[in-house]
Amino acid sequence: MKGILTLLTAVLFSITGLNAQTTSTPESFLEGKWSVFVKGTPQGDVTMPVRFEVKEGKLKGYYTDLESKAEKPMDTAYFENEKYVMGFVVMGYDLKFVMAKKTDDSMTGSLMDMFDVEATRIKEEKETK
Repeated sequence: MKGILTLLTAVLFSITGLNAQTTSTPESFLEGKWSVFVKGTPQGDVTMPVRFEVKEGKLKGYYTDLESKAEKPMDTAYFENEKYVMGFVVMGYDLKFVMAKKTDDSMTGSLMDMFDVEATRIKEEKETK
């Protein structure tokens, strides 16, 4: 009887440990590279690469400046009320994106509540030997 109880306890702790490892946060959904497509700006449709990571439990965002091609940190990147909010200043304009998860690899939303935005996860190709 003790053996069965010990075995059941071990299985219970194993399952609990697996659940703890696979639990993800809303912020972890954004981790990785994304292609953000903004429709209908005064300069036309724009595609901007962005990247997110979670450091010390906080979401950090980066965008690629379209002119200099340099990656720069976003001023804000957070999850609130089922929406992902990110913001940064480009060419003197304070840009604020608000998006919601559509699928595991896409989001939809708006820029400044004026322009439609679609974001698609960029999947890294694995090296083949």
